[in-house]
Amino acid sequence: MNNQTLKKSWHVAHWPPLAWLETIIKAIALAIAITAMLGALSAGDFAWPGGLRLAQLIVQTILALGLVAAIFDRIVEREIVAMIFVIFNNLGHWGMVVALASVSGPGSALALFALLMLLGDLVKLAFLKAHDFTVRDTPRAVLYGLTLFYMAGYALLLLLELLH
Repeated sequence: MNNQTLKKSWHVAHWPPLAWLETIIKAIALAIAITAMLGALSAGDFAWPGGLRLAQLIVQTILALGLVAAIFDRIVEREIVAMIFVIFNNLGHWGMVVALASVSGPGSALALFALLMLLGDLVKLAFLKAHDFTVRDTPRAVLYGLTLFYMAGYALLLLLELLH
């Protein structure tokens, strides 16, 4: 981190309605995922899945791993709401990994989670477009690309759930 980053203080940014809508939609999805994780942890019935469930576990793990990097970005930005959200975003995504690794599986929670996260990312695309949003010197194409990558992951989770 450079001196400019270290001098930046923690703050609450002014977020437009589309950003709050994305946050609310995703918060519901994350609550579903955390609930699924708690169910899996209380059941304690973990086993390495096979077939389509294994494919879902791999996709979900990739999505969760990507969000770990987002924590460091939020530390650099020092925006309080985004920092709190990224912690719960990680907890929810890793929670769904845990649920997918349980014998009982996440049940309908996976489809609800993926559908709501996909919807949240559709709102995020509208937010990025409507507000010409950028993050430091990151090209806008990267923000769109990352969002589309996650949308593809959630869509794949849904497709695999339909086939399951």
